[in-house]
Amino acid sequence: MSFVSQIQLPFLFLFLICLLDFSAPSNVPGQSPADRKCALCNQLLEEVTECLKNGMSDREVSFLIGQKCETLNILNFKVCNGTASIMMPTIRYMYTNSLVIQGNICGIYLQADNCSLSDPNNINWKIASSSIDKPVVTQFIPPSLGSPTMKVLHIADLHWDPEYLAGSNAACADFLCCRADSGDVVNATDAAGYWGDYRKCDLPWHTIEKAIAHMAEKHSDSAYIIWTGDLVPHNVWSTSKEDNIYIMERLMNLIQRYFPSTPLYATLGNHESHPTDTFAPPDITDEAINTAWLYDVAARQWARWLPDEVSSTIRYGGYYTTLIYPGLRVVSLNTNYCYTGNLWTLSKFQDPASSLVWLNNVLQNAEKAGEKVHIVSHIPPGNNDCWSTFSREFSKIINRFESTVAAQFYGHTHKDEFKIFYDLVNASRPTNVAFMGPSLTTFTDLNPGYRVYTIDGRRPGSTWAVLDFTTWAINLTAANLLGSSEDPVWFELYHAKKEYDLADLSPDSMHKFFQRMLVDDVLFQKYFKNYYRGADKKMAQGCDDDCRIGLLCFIVTTDIGDRSRCAQIAKQMFTHEEL
Repeated sequence: MSFVSQIQLPFLFLFLICLLDFSAPSNVPGQSPADRKCALCNQLLEEVTECLKNGMSDREVSFLIGQKCETLNILNFKVCNGTASIMMPTIRYMYTNSLVIQGNICGIYLQADNCSLSDPNNINWKIASSSIDKPVVTQFIPPSLGSPTMKVLHIADLHWDPEYLAGSNAACADFLCCRADSGDVVNATDAAGYWGDYRKCDLPWHTIEKAIAHMAEKHSDSAYIIWTGDLVPHNVWSTSKEDNIYIMERLMNLIQRYFPSTPLYATLGNHESHPTDTFAPPDITDEAINTAWLYDVAARQWARWLPDEVSSTIRYGGYYTTLIYPGLRVVSLNTNYCYTGNLWTLSKFQDPASSLVWLNNVLQNAEKAGEKVHIVSHIPPGNNDCWSTFSREFSKIINRFESTVAAQFYGHTHKDEFKIFYDLVNASRPTNVAFMGPSLTTFTDLNPGYRVYTIDGRRPGSTWAVLDFTTWAINLTAANLLGSSEDPVWFELYHAKKEYDLADLSPDSMHKFFQRMLVDDVLFQKYFKNYYRGADKKMAQGCDDDCRIGLLCFIVTTDIGDRSRCAQIAKQMFTHEEL
């Protein structure tokens, strides 16, 4: 029964709950904005569930949702009705088969707001830990001067919009603007820029092609490319399998054209699926709602860079592993299974596609073989929208195999940031670092960007660790002032070690960097600038104490269910006490 409510989660609840003004006074004395959000979520669930109980058709439910959106002046009828219509077959299936517990839905989707769960035990699953004892952890020793290194290019969140139209309305009422159907341009300032727009817009083809051409010119010597997903635009109300496949294929062909001999290791973003965000477990065999079509497409498209033997796991669960060099293995993990916007995350399925059990086994075998591992994925565990149970179990795996996992690389957040994992016994000891690459898309208020890592290279005893990285960006304001007459100017925004005065990028050094940002506002402001790639609007807004606490909290949270470190950040910021 709770299933219906799910349909709204990724979109109705996202729009009706998250976009409502929760700063407005509450009718309930003492009720916080988070409490009101949870209450509204549960109220909407009840209303939609009642509609289904009363035998309303999918079309009628979708129409009702569209009306509700428009009445509340959240988004227009087209967006809400269209998204609901696409979601309804999945919702109908889940409702008919009783695959969700209604009282858990708001608690999962709004986990960052601490909404209650009616049956937490049902979704509080665990995976078996490694049967092999954890080896003694040795201290990180940087390679000696002159040791070989390699360059790795990281491209994240391209979000190509085939319908982007320069000069169209960038201030529309839809979730995605800058299209021919985005409405009239009332003010000249509302017109979409030629190279992209800071507002609710994704990128035109010519911007993406110029970006890839620039990367090929500057970084043709990259050992390999990390491609962390989200190729499809944010038009969640009008996607189709055919359109998504076309977008994925054309972008894959583009990167191969400019980097014909460079290996690429890809992962799927939540926008590649149709409906958006939905990744069904392999147990769901109904072709109308499962994800097999997407995994088949990914296996076929990625085959140009991968050995034949990885096809089976891609087609099963959208993940794979392969050896890059002797001693270095890549793992592409499908963390869309943890996404709280994924309807199936709300279901009773545990460890969907056994992805974490598989990861544990891969790392255990790598440890036996003396290999180091780079994990590549889309959604960072510990993110607000990655389900807490998944994040907790993932953190346990990282803790166990901290000597094997040399680095982690993600996208999804669109920001330039990182995350630190800590030991589960000695909570003050950092064990691993996850790097989030900046998005190429501008959505929203961002300058386009990408990353280049310097990795410890091929040598006996290589750590295969990230030694440094550079973020490149363009200033969109400057680019659009020139228009089509000149190509955008890409520049090195910063070098991590130099910018932040780091000895290296080991977990210990990144932890010390975090500690310094707690008490050094000048250093934090550098991080804030780079977080948004110096985007003009964000720089003008600045970052107050609440903003600062939020950004710092993200760095040290690897399970949204445990925000104990966040509670202490403000205290240390103002008292300089050790965290």
